[in-house]
Amino acid sequence: MGELRTRKRGKTWEWSFEGARVAGKRQPISKGGYRTKGEAIAVGTQAKAEYENAGRIFRPSELSVSDFLDYWYQNHVLRNLSYNTQVDYDYKIRLHIKPSLGKYRLSSLEPDIIQKWIDQKKDNGYSKNMLKNILSCLQSALNYAVLPCKYIKSNPCIYVRIPKVPVSEAARAHTEYICNPKDYAAIIKRFPEGSIFYLPIITGYHCGTRLGETYGIDLAKDVDFKTHTLHIRHQLKKENGCWVYRPPKYDSVRSIKIDPVFENALKNEIHTRKANKLRYGQYFTKIYLLPDGRLEQALADVSMPYPEIMPLSVRENGQLLTPDSFKYCARVVHQELDNPLFHSHCLRHTHGTILAENGAQPKAVMERLGHRDIKTTLERYIFNTEKMQDDTVRLFMISTQTPLAGRNRETSPIKE
Repeated sequence: MGELRTRKRGKTWEWSFEGARVAGKRQPISKGGYRTKGEAIAVGTQAKAEYENAGRIFRPSELSVSDFLDYWYQNHVLRNLSYNTQVDYDYKIRLHIKPSLGKYRLSSLEPDIIQKWIDQKKDNGYSKNMLKNILSCLQSALNYAVLPCKYIKSNPCIYVRIPKVPVSEAARAHTEYICNPKDYAAIIKRFPEGSIFYLPIITGYHCGTRLGETYGIDLAKDVDFKTHTLHIRHQLKKENGCWVYRPPKYDSVRSIKIDPVFENALKNEIHTRKANKLRYGQYFTKIYLLPDGRLEQALADVSMPYPEIMPLSVRENGQLLTPDSFKYCARVVHQELDNPLFHSHCLRHTHGTILAENGAQPKAVMERLGHRDIKTTLERYIFNTEKMQDDTVRLFMISTQTPLAGRNRETSPIKE
């Protein structure tokens, strides 16, 4: 690489250096117009350093963890990851990673430093799930530092272990709560057909959808009554204060079969929606899907150049209901029905567990729930219920009693 040179051209100064040859030809790099030689040297030196580092404004060996995280966030997270992930990573970087690790050089970050950081987070009372999430955020960033950046040779996070964190009985009960038939009947009695929460409740219970997926169903396009199929294509999410359609979590677009009870509820809702639209007339609220995924509401007499959709859950006058609306339903179940363990996700847990208790294959449950892998299905959503334990004992007895009886007959002594 050529040395930096300066020369005076007229009344101004110019810096220059020779870049890498292209097709065997010299590639001089220069810029002029500087008032003084010192100014040309300063700017030229910075330009040459950036050129030698392929456009970077830093040397990897001198880069701090804090500056690298900024670089990763700008060049990877904002370009490739979803809005919610961007917000989540920004939160974890600002509040958890930078304050403890940001001061170190990236090249000197070793597993023992990261392990001490995670252990300290555990001592500060953070949950095991939180520890996993903040470590995962750092690990994702350092994977990018390995490739494509090649700032470090290996990711030190792979040697770090999440410490054991005791889980309280109350927290475990809430996480693993299954909505038994008695509880479910009480909830449906409190929110019967016609209630704004009836369809979201039975959708989670009958289909195992995530709450955002439930509210992301378009009754006009996502339900096929001829094939008795529900298509899960969207989830309804809030971004920058606006409600938008986005692909389901893990891009788990899928089609699932629906049962007659749920199908009839959908047909009744569509019939009621059309009747309300006629009754409210110009005061009925229509929902439109904009090209960027945002949902826009407008009264019926307002013309909008976007496709109209029919969300699963709206008020009587057509106004959109969202996952935030469901918080009221949960509070009523907690307080009026004296069921503090209830939460929207328990309907999904319950659906998967009912399928497992009745012999559904794990892979079929995985595909129906839209999980990334079978491990998630087995570990998180199909709990070892009392019925499963009883069935295990029954199956063991069935499988062992008959062979034993036969074997006893064969080996019994012959009486003379």
